[in-house]
Amino acid sequence: MGYDLNKLYRPGKAFMTSLAVAGLLSACAPSATVTPPVSSPDATHSTTREDTNDADGFSYRAAENTMREGLRGITQRYIDPVDLDDLALSGLQGLSTIDPTLHLKFDDKRHELLLSRGAELLASIPTPQKLDIAAWASLTSKTLRAARAHSADLKGADNERVYEAMFDGMLSSLDVFSRYAGATEARAHRARRDGFGGIGIRFTKVDDGILITHVSDDSPAMEAGVKPGDIIIGVNSSQTTGMKLRNVAELLRGPVGSPINLSVTRLGSEPQAPQRKIDFSLKRSHIVPETVRMAMNDGLMIVTISSFNKNTSSTLHDLLRVNAKALRSGEIKGLVMDLRGNPGGLLSQAVNVADLFLDKGRIIATHGRHPDSHHEYSAGGADLTGGAPLAVLMDGDSASAAEIVASALQDQGRAVVVGTTSYGKGTVQTVVRLPNDGEMTLTWSRFISPSGYAIHGLGVMPAVCATNTVTPEAPDGSNNDSLTAAILAPAHIDAGRDTMDAWRAAGLIFDDRRGALRGACPAKVFKPHKSGDFLLKLAGRVLADPALYQRAMLLSQPVNTASR
Repeated sequence: MGYDLNKLYRPGKAFMTSLAVAGLLSACAPSATVTPPVSSPDATHSTTREDTNDADGFSYRAAENTMREGLRGITQRYIDPVDLDDLALSGLQGLSTIDPTLHLKFDDKRHELLLSRGAELLASIPTPQKLDIAAWASLTSKTLRAARAHSADLKGADNERVYEAMFDGMLSSLDVFSRYAGATEARAHRARRDGFGGIGIRFTKVDDGILITHVSDDSPAMEAGVKPGDIIIGVNSSQTTGMKLRNVAELLRGPVGSPINLSVTRLGSEPQAPQRKIDFSLKRSHIVPETVRMAMNDGLMIVTISSFNKNTSSTLHDLLRVNAKALRSGEIKGLVMDLRGNPGGLLSQAVNVADLFLDKGRIIATHGRHPDSHHEYSAGGADLTGGAPLAVLMDGDSASAAEIVASALQDQGRAVVVGTTSYGKGTVQTVVRLPNDGEMTLTWSRFISPSGYAIHGLGVMPAVCATNTVTPEAPDGSNNDSLTAAILAPAHIDAGRDTMDAWRAAGLIFDDRRGALRGACPAKVFKPHKSGDFLLKLAGRVLADPALYQRAMLLSQPVNTASR
């Protein structure tokens, strides 16, 4: 059971860069979402007495079952109350995306649903009691039958196309993070959350073909001798030349234990040596994408977390254990946790990651409408670093689970957050699995920082802001020593106290003040630049100067967080 804070929920823009992982993932986007228990409804029998299928194979019984569980999930779990009749009508009106000539509306006086085309009434169907979910699902089935009888476009649409239209209609009236995924897409989502059968490589497209960029430790690919730099030319009987990355990833995935043949070309060891073709016979194993990378830079331990999946905290735990002595002794001067561009992931993993650096105190709380949505998560272990100096890098694409970690470590006075205001994706999504093997992701609660402010629409404010002094001459801050000095000036850091206090005072108030507060340190994407990594440079300067670090820490820590 896990909460998934994750996903592709950023309207109008891909939230993650396109990344192909052969057996890892191919072109994923955020989520920033958090996900409570995935509900898998029991198979129930339809109350419809009509024939199960049309001659073309369309199943009304399957549609009724799927719509019933969808209506049930939304009305019981969505963060705000939703009227069942409005929900059903929104879903049916979604059919207009298949046939725009159809029109549906309620006649409240006659308690009927009217299906029409222009001035022509095609059907009238009695509406049931407002709270009868099964009856409303039956109404959708009856309406579908009537609409398909009068529409060639609907007649040509299969069950999945109809589900997509109706669920999109239902969920479009809710919020941008609530969405439907059909069976194929839902399986890909579950693979990203839980892992899948693959060979453990990442790859990208280059002029020469499909280039392997990374081979995971202890993976089938590593054991077979596959190496970064190899060019994939074939998978089983399929040639991959000119193939899209997503299609290559689909070829590489399959049931755990199933055989797969991989063909690559590899350059010889000498510069002038020709390419040679190598064939590998492998068996797929359970692959969970790697989300944690570590590097050393000028005595600092740099840990980059790209997202939060089921292995994130355990991987980080192992890295901290290995380096614990050096961190505690000061041999490693400090640690930088890079969460830039991190779209989120599993709530439990965000909590566990924060707990690795905390001895006590609240990490996050969640609150919604459903009784099961109320939780408080507190630290219960020990700081594996022994209190080593810690900085967290954030930018405008850091969201959800990443914001949980940053707000917890900042509010508990454990880390200095460096960068820009984060994305502000502070809602929890629950995944409802449907009878068609698709799934709905529904917003069901908000999370509250240890100091008491709701992150949604606000984000996490850094103690060291890199955007409110950036000049047009140096928009990325690269190699700009005067800018670095201005950002790290004690007076500049101290000036953020009033804004930080107002940030925390926002609490659960949702109005225009949130947007105004975000303007104090505008969100921006801060990727490493070819001439340097400005945020990493700032963090290094803070960690190297004890007086500066303590000044920023005083700004970070609110009053009485431990007692909240």
